[in-house]
Amino acid sequence: MPTPSVNFANQDLRGRVFKNQDLKGTDFSGSDIRGCDFSGALLQAANFERVKAGQTPRAAIGAAVLASSAAVLAANAVSQMVFGAIGQTPAEPGWSFVVALGVSLAIAGAESATWGMGRSQIGQWLRCVPAIASGTLLSFFYAGSAADNNSQVAIAAAAIGAIVTAGLARGLAQHLNRTAGRLAAVSAAVGAVAAYGFAFFVGTSAIAGLSTQRWGLGLVLSLVSAGYLGLCFRALQQTIHAVRSSGVTCFRGADLTDAKFRDADWQNTDFLKAIGWDGGTQRFLR
Repeated sequence: MPTPSVNFANQDLRGRVFKNQDLKGTDFSGSDIRGCDFSGALLQAANFERVKAGQTPRAAIGAAVLASSAAVLAANAVSQMVFGAIGQTPAEPGWSFVVALGVSLAIAGAESATWGMGRSQIGQWLRCVPAIASGTLLSFFYAGSAADNNSQVAIAAAAIGAIVTAGLARGLAQHLNRTAGRLAAVSAAVGAVAAYGFAFFVGTSAIAGLSTQRWGLGLVLSLVSAGYLGLCFRALQQTIHAVRSSGVTCFRGADLTDAKFRDADWQNTDFLKAIGWDGGTQRFLR
């Protein structure tokens, strides 16, 4: 473990992990600590004067590439499934698939509605639900397509995708590090596509209802479609926020009592639950 005699002054420390380490009195002055993980570390009387904190370009680019790739995959899957479902009626054999698709898109598209949850145990699990729905949906489509539309393979893949995504989403709800930041960006990007897909899906039914003078049904479905368009734009905003927050300098739960911060650059830095930091005033306690 580092001791107070360790000197990290004027060094390039980008991406280093100091999680839960005893760093009391350590000198980081003048160093580049972008992307460093100090979560849970003991940093009493540490020297952070003139440091450069925040996010590295590499972390931002990595998160953006992953989110964009996930959005492209989701858009391909959702568009093909939605266009294949439009026009089907309850009397047709594929109606159960249409219902399942609508439910999955609705849940996955609710990503932005759960963004503020996560502080309580119940909130953490509720935040996992849209991500699990997204993983299930994509696993079902791509595994089924790869197996020549074999329904058994698709269903098995959907179950596996749900289990894997549940584990990843649970970790995402509890932690914020480089990996979790990228997963958040991916989840929000897929949620945006799902929300738009559901809005389009419901919107076509709304138009059909209005064109046949079923005004009540058409109006209700129009409002639902408009609401999901709003969720789509909100999820896009969350995707951008997650990309910008991925791989930032993290002091979550660290003890910064009596640490020195003169002339430091603290843009895009995570101080959640850090001792010595007042989140209300965004200032260090003296």
